[in-house]
Amino acid sequence: MKKLFPILIVAALVSVSCKKLLDVQPTASISAEQAINDKSGVDKAITGAYYSLHDVGNYARNRVIVEDLAADNLAWTGTTRDYQQIGENLIASDNAIIDGIWSSNYECINRVNNVLVRIGDIEMTTAERNMYTGDGLFLRALSHFNLLCYFGGVPIKTQPTLDLSHINQARNSVADVYGQIVADLLEAEKILPASRSLGRASAFSATALLARVYLTQFHYTNDPAIATLAKNKADEVINNGGFILAPAYGDLFNGNTTESIFEVIFDAQNYNRLAQYFFPVSLTGRYEVSPTAAFVESFRATDTVRFDASITFDANNLPYGIKYKDYTSGTDRVYVLRLAEMYMIRAEAMAYTNGNIEDIRNDVNTLRLRSGLIPTTATTYAELKLAIENERRHEFAFESQRWSDLVRTKRATTLLGIDEKYTLFPIPLSELQTNTLMTQNLGY
Repeated sequence: MKKLFPILIVAALVSVSCKKLLDVQPTASISAEQAINDKSGVDKAITGAYYSLHDVGNYARNRVIVEDLAADNLAWTGTTRDYQQIGENLIASDNAIIDGIWSSNYECINRVNNVLVRIGDIEMTTAERNMYTGDGLFLRALSHFNLLCYFGGVPIKTQPTLDLSHINQARNSVADVYGQIVADLLEAEKILPASRSLGRASAFSATALLARVYLTQFHYTNDPAIATLAKNKADEVINNGGFILAPAYGDLFNGNTTESIFEVIFDAQNYNRLAQYFFPVSLTGRYEVSPTAAFVESFRATDTVRFDASITFDANNLPYGIKYKDYTSGTDRVYVLRLAEMYMIRAEAMAYTNGNIEDIRNDVNTLRLRSGLIPTTATTYAELKLAIENERRHEFAFESQRWSDLVRTKRATTLLGIDEKYTLFPIPLSELQTNTLMTQNLGY
């Protein structure tokens, strides 16, 4: 799938069953102490941690597909039965896609932890140490958060796992995982540079992720103070981050970079296969997933600008997603955080805490006007909540948002017709078989 740097071997994961991919160092690899012994080693190790976002179980494919497939934007139309389970919300604990998501995130965490426990002994400037440390904390927080959203309380990992004698660890509570995520991001926010090249986290990347985390945590706790934190962090990014909304929605997928707060960069050596999985067979794709008929009709009828940038049809009139177009090289950008989300977070935080209605409407209309839509007609908090939900569905179609949106707001049971317990994915069977302290989620 991608070119491996030597440092990636250090944090590679082994398995008792040749399938298990938790965070264990293979015995044939060089030790972390040998690899991370100077600034060059730190740089390679952090690069390796960023490259874990290129994994199939992460943003190179399944993190993106699962969010819309488990919800109501995508349907399974291919041959991979594991996708069928996700699309039907009937997921078995041995589902390889869910296993890959779990493994990929813990792999990233382990790579980061190998750096964080050693960086204090490496000779470099304070600014360099802060930058690399901030990178690690941001990535660890992002990975723990993605795991939390899918699985609930998970083991918090802040030390590297180097051998099979340290793989047993019980789940931490949801509150504890939130605590670790927030602590990592608050520190990263303080020490990261204010601006970075695309594909690397900045201080504002940490601030934006904090806004998302706080909003999700608010829905879990129903504590208005946490919603205020989400609003304030979104404010910081909007007012001080220097990001600018792309003039036209389609520009986001045709080279505009002014809106990107953090994204995963792919190239010919480190590529994704999103276009291949979205494209129909008539265009030599796999057509594993396709936009649902209901989504196509509601989208096309009311939101033509964003529809035209998101969905098209082949010669057989089959709909397919086109935000990822590079079938040959797989270099399509994958957004993790962009400015439009900060407007939506701010609006949602206010809508759920009886904020100023006109301010909420203004944030929603900022995105609607960009896409040539008339201002929202919502005038009550209940109407605004639904307007925000609908706005997010269309604005972030196929961008790793929909499932988490519905679970966060507890709307999945209503819109998807599933039992509340199935808004968490099953803990992978491979983890249950190798970690004697792990317990399964309810219903699996």
